[in-house]
Amino acid sequence: MKKTVYEVNRGCTYCGGCIHECPVGAIKMSPRGAKIDPGKCTGCGLCAANCASEAITKVIVSDSYRAV
Repeated sequence: MKKTVYEVNRGCTYCGGCIHECPVGAIKMSPRGAKIDPGKCTGCGLCAANCASEAITKVIVSDSYRAV
């Protein structure tokens, strides 16, 4: 089974806007920028829609997907 999740790519400016928009708390800030937990992400897209630097992209993954 496949599901939609979001990933932070290059360009994160550490603004934290995505963290405040995520209704399930799937995003944490790390030294490399925001990090989205694919296990918690519901695929709603609010993070990407509110990312000023457009650093968040949609990804279709299998249920066994694990972020590295």
